[in-house]
Amino acid sequence: MSILAVGDVFVDRDDPATAFHSARDVLRTGDVVFGNCEGVFSDDIQRAPSAGSTLTAPAANAAPLAKAGFDIMSLANNHSLDGGHAALLSMRRTLADLDIATVGAGANLAEATAPGYLERNGTRLAFLAFSSVFPYGYEARPGVPGLAPLRAHTRYTPLDLNVWNPGMAPVVSTEPLVEDQKAFIDSITKARAKADIVVASFHWGDSTVPFSLTDHERRTARLAIDNGADVVVGHHHHMLRGVEFYSGKPIFYGLGHYVFDLPNLAERLARDGYLGVGRPEEMAAWARKFGEFMIRPREGYPLLPFHPDSRLTGAAVIHIAPSGRISAGFLPAIINPANEPMHVSADSDEGRRVVAYLERCCTTEQLPTRLVAPRPDSGLPTSCIEFVSTSTD
Repeated sequence: MSILAVGDVFVDRDDPATAFHSARDVLRTGDVVFGNCEGVFSDDIQRAPSAGSTLTAPAANAAPLAKAGFDIMSLANNHSLDGGHAALLSMRRTLADLDIATVGAGANLAEATAPGYLERNGTRLAFLAFSSVFPYGYEARPGVPGLAPLRAHTRYTPLDLNVWNPGMAPVVSTEPLVEDQKAFIDSITKARAKADIVVASFHWGDSTVPFSLTDHERRTARLAIDNGADVVVGHHHHMLRGVEFYSGKPIFYGLGHYVFDLPNLAERLARDGYLGVGRPEEMAAWARKFGEFMIRPREGYPLLPFHPDSRLTGAAVIHIAPSGRISAGFLPAIINPANEPMHVSADSDEGRRVVAYLERCCTTEQLPTRLVAPRPDSGLPTSCIEFVSTSTD
């Protein structure tokens, strides 16, 4: 059995039906297809007061997700409440009507943190979705709709404790909120008791730089596996991140985005006042922070205003053998100017670009992982690259 997982997905274009035209055949090779729904599909939009730049589209724009083969999607991300509570709940109904299950958000905290279950070929799978990146007020509460939160406090410590150096960039570390961590452990414990395979997904990380992993991501991934997860997948960064194994279980730290439409950027930023638009000092501060990775219009890519590295993408592929052995690979893709992921073989020229980027992701963060051609007993498709642990632990 195989699970395909992709990163951020949001369809907001003149002809939504074109979104997965090139990728559909690849996605349909998975027994289960998972993605992160990075926005709101609803006809009942009431902008959330704390929203940044909002991502909303008509409910009809969700239809291509079903045709592409998505079976289950995370709603735990920093845009899922952009349209307000009613829009979130109507989107859940829209996706359910399309036979797409959802996790990570709901009418209250219990519903938002509840696992979602699917069964394929006699194997029961559980999915969980939690977000660590979102505006204040997007979190679900006992009687309030929202997403499943997994927050952490941030601590800033001087780089050198023996030197006065005001203004120097600090060392950043985090400490999880106890109540969120408890809710997560309770949820994954329930999932482990009822499922053969547990997949935990997280919206997390620093999207302002490439390659980087925070201590929150590493700690949370291990926490998930220690409490029963078989696979961990992350998203939010817009660019790929590295992969490693912990206790023999794969951690895909960041799957980038897959089909993520962000049209009319200049008008959108002006409308929402996002990234300091209209306030020169704030705009300069954002530009210093993001540098070349600043979200801005990119020539030839009207729907994708991100750094060229974001055009390297693909789908994680997890093969589960009858014995329970898990193999982890990646099906590379290149996003074209129409903002469609074009899947390529890992041994093609374009495929090697994606593989080289993934290798750099692993090397930069010192992840003990090697990328190889699929081994004969892996069960992975020959067009992908396989991840193999080099750890001696």
